[in-house]
Amino acid sequence: MAQGKEIKSVVITGSSKGLGLALAKVFLAQGCAVVLSSFEQQEMDTVAKELAAEYGSDRVRAYKCDVTKIDEMEGLWKAAQDAFGRVDIWINNAGITNAFLDLWEVEPAEISAIVNTNIVGTLYGIRVAMQGMLKQGGGAIYNLYGFGSHDERKPAGLTTYGCTKRAIRYLTECLVEETQGTPILVGGLMPGTIITDFIIKILKSSPKEDYDQMVKGFNLSADTADTVADFLVKEVLKNTTNGAEITWMTAEKFKARMADPYYQKRDLFAGLDLQ
Repeated sequence: MAQGKEIKSVVITGSSKGLGLALAKVFLAQGCAVVLSSFEQQEMDTVAKELAAEYGSDRVRAYKCDVTKIDEMEGLWKAAQDAFGRVDIWINNAGITNAFLDLWEVEPAEISAIVNTNIVGTLYGIRVAMQGMLKQGGGAIYNLYGFGSHDERKPAGLTTYGCTKRAIRYLTECLVEETQGTPILVGGLMPGTIITDFIIKILKSSPKEDYDQMVKGFNLSADTADTVADFLVKEVLKNTTNGAEITWMTAEKFKARMADPYYQKRDLFAGLDLQ
């Protein structure tokens, strides 16, 4: 691809579905070039083919990558650089959650997978992107915050996932300090609650006595991936501040929803299998 100066190239980890895929679609719609990545080869290839047909094969690439393996993350950077000449924006989006269980009930293998994907995968992404961007003379890195990133309530059941997101916030804040004086921008993306496989998994594994209240809460506070991605991408593309925290669901927005009859009645789960 002969890249013009106006075209930004973007790498998004974990982008074969959910928020990652929604982000990719908006970046493409905004005229960017995108490298999709996932460890799920067939799923990724399918969505890459669909996006290439809609936005042009010269602006879409796909690379199979397990974020817990440094050699594959380095390969992801190289694939993006080979395709588009440089990487302007790198988003550490890949993440997994546990079923709604108390910490001591989560299987050791699942704990390891969550920690390795959410924390180690982000650390590897930062390492690869920072080294590459320093060599090319600039770029921006964004890490995905999530439940646990802030000092919000701490319900039982999501401790394993939440502690990894608190770690992501800490390492992002540290990286902001470490990159002062460099041509690299670092920021955090706070998408709020999104109706994806994450939420479906939580609902399916939640205690029966909590189910109705959780559905009601999600219908009030959550949004679709497409809605959130549209906001996040446009804010990322215009951001010029190191340390920016781009937040979709602000306290003011949530307060307004509490008083809006539309959000009290809507059903984001219609037609979904939650049993």
